[in-house]
Amino acid sequence: MKKETTKPRVYVQLTAVWGNDDAESAIKVSRRRWQSIKDGAEYCTRASSWYEGESSSVVWSFANGEVSIHGDDGMECIQDQPVGELIAEVVGLD
Repeated sequence: MKKETTKPRVYVQLTAVWGNDDAESAIKVSRRRWQSIKDGAEYCTRASSWYEGESSSVVWSFANGEVSIHGDDGMECIQDQPVGELIAEVVGLD
C-alpha cells in the first residue's frame, strides 16, 4: 500500500519589532486568518517575545486592521499599529 504524501502546511509568519528594533515577537496564522485580520477581523493570541536573549509572554490583539501587543506585566510593546507594518512572510510553499 502506497503512503500518501502530505503537503506541507502553508501559513503566514507575522513578526513585530519595537523599541530600537531590539525586541521582537512572532506568531503563525493561516493565510485565511491573515486575510480576515487585514480585513479588520478581531483575533487574539499569546506568544513569546524576545529582548536581549530573554523571553517573556505577550498577547497579540487584532481589531479594525490594527495590532496591539502587551506584556503580562502591563508593558505596552505596540499600540494600535496598522497590520500592514508587520513583517509578513508566507512559509511552507515549495
